[in-house]
Amino acid sequence: MFQDVRYGVRMLAQRPGFTLLIVVMLAVGIGANTTIFSALDALTLRPFSFPKQERLVMLHERKLEIGVGRAAVAPGNLADWRTQGRSFEDLVALRTEDFDLRSDGAPGSRGPERYAGYRVSTGFFSALGVEPVLGRTFQAEDGEAGGEQVVVLKHSLWQRRFSSDPDVVGRAINLNGKSFVVIGVMSADFNFPFDGGEMWTPLLIDPAMAEDRGNHYLRVMGLLRPDVSVKQADTEIHELMKRAEDRHPATNSGIDAYVVGLNENYTRGSRTYLPILLGAVAFVLLIACANAANLLLVRGSARQKEMAIRMAVGASRARLIRQLLTESILLALLGAVFGLGLAQWGVMALARAVPVGFSQFIPGWNHLGLNRTVLLFTCGVAIATGALFGLVPAWQATKTEFNEALKEGGKGGGSGRSRWRNGLVVAEITLSVVLLIGAGLLIRSFMTVLQTDFGFDANNTISLRVVLPKDRYAKPDQRINLIQQLLTRVRALPGVRGVGAVDTLPLSGRRNESSFQIVGQPPFPPATQPHSQVSVATPGYFSAVGTPLRSGRLFTDRDTAQAPPVALVNEAFAAKYLAGRTAIGERLLFGGGSPVEIVGVVANVMNEDLDDPAEPGIYQPYDQRDPAAVSLVIRTQADPTAIVGAMTRELAALDPTVPISGVKTLNEMVRERSSPKRIVTVMLTVFALVALTLATVGLYAVTSYAVAQRTRELGIRLALGAQARDIFTMVIRQAMTLTVLGLVLGLAVTLAISRVLAQMLYGVSATDPLTFAVVLALFALVSGLACYVPARRAMKVDPLVALRHE
Repeated sequence: MFQDVRYGVRMLAQRPGFTLLIVVMLAVGIGANTTIFSALDALTLRPFSFPKQERLVMLHERKLEIGVGRAAVAPGNLADWRTQGRSFEDLVALRTEDFDLRSDGAPGSRGPERYAGYRVSTGFFSALGVEPVLGRTFQAEDGEAGGEQVVVLKHSLWQRRFSSDPDVVGRAINLNGKSFVVIGVMSADFNFPFDGGEMWTPLLIDPAMAEDRGNHYLRVMGLLRPDVSVKQADTEIHELMKRAEDRHPATNSGIDAYVVGLNENYTRGSRTYLPILLGAVAFVLLIACANAANLLLVRGSARQKEMAIRMAVGASRARLIRQLLTESILLALLGAVFGLGLAQWGVMALARAVPVGFSQFIPGWNHLGLNRTVLLFTCGVAIATGALFGLVPAWQATKTEFNEALKEGGKGGGSGRSRWRNGLVVAEITLSVVLLIGAGLLIRSFMTVLQTDFGFDANNTISLRVVLPKDRYAKPDQRINLIQQLLTRVRALPGVRGVGAVDTLPLSGRRNESSFQIVGQPPFPPATQPHSQVSVATPGYFSAVGTPLRSGRLFTDRDTAQAPPVALVNEAFAAKYLAGRTAIGERLLFGGGSPVEIVGVVANVMNEDLDDPAEPGIYQPYDQRDPAAVSLVIRTQADPTAIVGAMTRELAALDPTVPISGVKTLNEMVRERSSPKRIVTVMLTVFALVALTLATVGLYAVTSYAVAQRTRELGIRLALGAQARDIFTMVIRQAMTLTVLGLVLGLAVTLAISRVLAQMLYGVSATDPLTFAVVLALFALVSGLACYVPARRAMKVDPLVALRHE
């Protein structure tokens, strides 16, 4: 083996240009694969590093009759699972909650700030198998009623707010007007769940909550028993929900539940895009391998005499194949070394491509990098690549006719090598066409998303979150008065064109669904009773956010708590539930309340994923619902960020204890939400262009080599009277035949995988004729240019020189 390696190194060093060309091509292919595999490893295969990870699952309810496939869990159903289930070692409930951390009054202390957090069962940290870096986590007694209220802090919050003070454990802090004792600080790499939560407090499910099966607001995580599989737990949950439906038909009719692994649950977005990118880079690597194989086939023809001499003096064919494979693997390992450098740059670029405010919601994003697993993958890919592109050339190079090869001037080459070279070029073109069409479709899809009417105008608009403390604003009129005063003050600020408030901001991912009935229509059965997103907005919200009115009227200052209840619906709601009827004047019924009259229809607003059809939505006036948490939307004449300081001062003048959070322009929100699509589109386009370049180089190389091999033949044709244009046409025809065959096969493969592409597209068909036509025209043009130079060289052959050509 060492002899083969030494000889291989000498042979590669003798032809540095040849070696460099192959290494560069392989480095691009291996580097691209390493980049995407590192993302796959961090975001899909190992986004978590919990000791009991393989036993951790998430449980969801679903109501398929109305299209709800992933819903929160009712506390009563969770109580049933805990008492009747046998598959789980522990079931943990999670509930999001915002916390106002108020100043302790000490010199230099910061003012009130709002942080996202969680209420969790006391077994949350033990189920995950994680330990704090300071203090302790929850114990069973921490979740008992009447006990001391405690909190565990996220590491980054401890650093920012408490300056990494090790004495923070045991300190009392004010959260939402109540005293909580800090009992622990988690490690720097702990960030679960991935919703930007900064602290965890115990969740107490009292007896009244345990009987509640009508409200669904808990996320549930389970720790399976060691001998129980996900499938077994899923079967048991189905049975328990059937039993609950029989016992509680009023609340559980038509409701099912299912169990899914923790990784699978939190990596849905990554699983949509990464397999496509992994397939794309695999295509790029295969094209690079095909080019390398073609170059080795050409070099093998030149080494036929060497191979014949070696076999004549006793070397076996297997021995020679091993030597040639050693050389190809050395080339691949060199490519891997440079590919790792490209991968390091690629991973860094990928990590910077997603805004920080959005990446915190992507599991595993903070793990992106080249680790030991990625290095082992790269090494394995290099060895496999070397064997892949080296085997056929090695086999052909040792397939030698002694008499012909040992003759002075004996050529070899043979039709077998030509067929292999042509076949590899066709394969390159096929794979390149698939990548180019895929990239073209994604580009069109992304442009369609950006050109789609979002249902709001993001320009010169900023949003910020205001949550009124429950202890200070317990009564509706207190909340209404403060929000009205704040809106009036902000509206009077210089440069403000409009201001309003809403509880569920577009693209924020916040949801507040409610079931309803339509007065005058047959009531929906409990199993099929629909749910709709219900938002609460002030009169100025729609003009501030830029959502147009389609019919009827918007909210006014007359829609107070004492006025008749009214609502607006979006176009999707009117089309789905009031089709063929005038929505204005229809009345809705929520629970046991008074009927609510529809007074207007507004435009649909794009969902947070920027791809699904708009969902039915209902809006109610703020004064008639008065939630404690709202997002202010401020439209300005110029830079909207310049208004934040003045707005903060106006709020502080009204109540200095109320913090603001989530300051972000709507354009920033659009960029964040569109970043996954943008990254995938850009990366697939880059990979497609690399594939096009490699395929073009391969076609040029094969055509050039064919012309060089046929120099004598071309000279004879010219000597017998053939015209130069005939030679030019012959070379172009033969090269374009390979191109056409590759284009046809590429179209066939693309149509075969159209279903995979369709799930990533918005507003564009996976068989879009324009995209197909543009890609085919582009490839035909590039292929023609690649063939032109060798064809021109062929038509300029001097017959006298050609007839002496060996």
